Amino acid sequence: MPVPPPVLPGAFAFPAGVAGGVVATALVVASGATGQPVLSLIAMVAVVDTIAMVSTMRATLATAVVCWALHAGFALGHHGELAFTAQSGEGALVLAFCALTALAFAAALRGVRTPLHERSPSPDTPVIPAQRRSSPRTHSHT
Repeated sequence: MPVPPPVLPGAFAFPAGVAGGVVATALVVASGATGQPVLSLIAMVAVVDTIAMVSTMRATLATAVVCWALHAGFALGHHGELAFTAQSGEGALVLAFCALTALAFAAALRGVRTPLHERSPSPDTPVIPAQRRSSPRTHSHT
């Protein structure tokens, strides 16, 4: 069954994801919300999930790594120095889980959006002939 390709190729989506992560980080830092790192993590999840909905798995996972680095370096660490703590590990797990579930959801949506006439069985699928039905006129009642 052919599934429509993602809307945005990975070569464009990854830089867009990096830019989105940088903007989200800048907003979190500028608003002074680094004291509440969950806000940074929510912003990064939004960026990663957006890329997952419109692009490829490779672009999504690469964006998740960059977003984690931005979160660990600016919300948890200082001046871009990565903080390797339990909290940054939890952030990595959250971003990975959100990326994978968003990718699965996007793939399901792309499959549903495929028009029915394009959903053909694979050549290996056996064709089952339709059962013959007897019409009511062929039966004789005596």
